Amino acid sequence: MHRSERHADPVACGRRALQVLIASEVRFVRESLGEILARGGTTSVIGYCADFEQTLSMSRELRPEMVLLDAAVRNGPMAVRRLREISAGLRVVVFAVSESVESVLSWAEAGVAGYIPCTAGASDLCAMVDDISAGRQACSGVVAAGLLQRIAASSAGPPKADSGPQALTARELEIVRLISTGLSNKEIARRLNIGLTTTKSHVHNALGKLNVQRRGQVATWMYARSSPN
Repeated sequence: MHRSERHADPVACGRRALQVLIASEVRFVRESLGEILARGGTTSVIGYCADFEQTLSMSRELRPEMVLLDAAVRNGPMAVRRLREISAGLRVVVFAVSESVESVLSWAEAGVAGYIPCTAGASDLCAMVDDISAGRQACSGVVAAGLLQRIAASSAGPPKADSGPQALTARELEIVRLISTGLSNKEIARRLNIGLTTTKSHVHNALGKLNVQRRGQVATWMYARSSPN
């Protein structure tokens, strides 16, 4: 069983420090990030969390301004949504993100305030957290270009009149649930004990029926479907 860890840093630089909660299953990671941020002097780490349920509980209790969430968290996009339900002003920042267009867009659609790529160094962390807190986000040229292309595609015109969601088969619905948890095609194939080609076909059909182009949008659809009206 994981033990709850709490840590309070002094306010530095003559201004109120940003109240931050750090969540990662790896103790070395969360404590190392806390030490780096403490040296920066602009943040106060008010707690460490070893799993997502603890993150939810401590977020409700401590009311941080920002949660630094490990990208390796299970059901990541859904986790972000649940955290944001706690407070409209809570900023969730995901760290160790693979900086691909698909990955960044998936987290963005979940509602993160920003992300820290897995390529960032320790010396970059404080400045990146400060920037995100101020409403700024640096991203690679590849991601920027991908975002522009996606916006251009989405503004090209309205969807076809007959493009409403179609009924999913039982197998497609099962696969959609697995996609929403972040599993890859290979992982889904292993989980369901079916061939990779068959899995890809089901995924393609399911995305088409849902009128979505990317896997990250599936989690949004599942969340909307499970939410009470």
